[in-house]
Amino acid sequence: MKIAQISTNTLPVPPKDYGGTQRDVHYLTEELVRRGHEVILFAKEGSSSQATQTFVYPSNNPKKQLDFIIKNLPDDVDFIHDHYGIAAKANPPIPTIRNSHSKGVRGVQIPVYVSKTILRKYGKNKGYYVYNGIRVEDYIFQKKKSNYLLFMGRMMEQKGVHLAIKIAKKTGKELIIAGPVNDRKYFNSKVKPHLNKRIRYVGSVGGKKKQELLSGASCVLFTSTWDEPFGLVLIEALASGTPVLGFRKGAVPEVLKGLPQLLCSNTRDMISKIRHAKRFPSAYKCRRYVRENFSDSVMTDNFLKLYKKIIKEKKYKLIKKSTWNKRKAKIVKMQEEIHP
Repeated sequence: MKIAQISTNTLPVPPKDYGGTQRDVHYLTEELVRRGHEVILFAKEGSSSQATQTFVYPSNNPKKQLDFIIKNLPDDVDFIHDHYGIAAKANPPIPTIRNSHSKGVRGVQIPVYVSKTILRKYGKNKGYYVYNGIRVEDYIFQKKKSNYLLFMGRMMEQKGVHLAIKIAKKTGKELIIAGPVNDRKYFNSKVKPHLNKRIRYVGSVGGKKKQELLSGASCVLFTSTWDEPFGLVLIEALASGTPVLGFRKGAVPEVLKGLPQLLCSNTRDMISKIRHAKRFPSAYKCRRYVRENFSDSVMTDNFLKLYKKIIKEKKYKLIKKSTWNKRKAKIVKMQEEIHP
């Protein structure tokens, strides 16, 4: 198949540190190419990919980005996988899905979410869901753990950093906090006053440093209090052989369905489970769980099945190809007049 992957213009593919959407685009693109498919990638400047062709957005203006996609999209593309939204809303004469990595989307024919929970709650059960996947081999595996707890995520109230601090104090454990500061006021009032030798903030991390923190932790705390669409840190920790405790919010019960002993109802529950850490699944079981359920290979299998299902069942309404071609010709002519 010839497949177009439409990434956002916020972070390159793959992202350096944080960026779940762009990491998904990266893993999916690489795995599709490995299986012999042609992939046309549209992404932010600085992206690096094994895609058959990579087009870098020339502008930050969504209208100009859409025009750029229309101009450069090959006529023989079989499927468009839009992680951004601008192509799907244009309703091209090609089967197209809009992959939402957060909440509900409107104005597109075929939305795809990252969990059943988000499909039901925000998508009103209209569309499909495919879980995120990661390349397990990209994560350092470590059986022997250090004696620290780890919180990894954005510094904002919904992520519950303050709850991770409370849990660390109650259990007497060292806590390492990593992630970018999204809400400076929250960070200064709820996080910074508690920092000391045992509760440390190490900033935003990526690459080898991130791998070392994940693989070395005795446990990762996923204290998010909002309806997480998926929770990538959950599977990143498990792939590193590290148990991760999460609240029964959003998609967390789906992601940890096969490891129910890691699900928590509240902070008391989480504190109790940390004190009985011997009941945690082994490092090998954690990694195997991700490989069998949330690997890049499993994610690609599921997307390919979905592509074929949509094409076979023709569950889409397309504008006439002649209308699309007229629009494309107009865009090309305009750009030739600007840059003769």
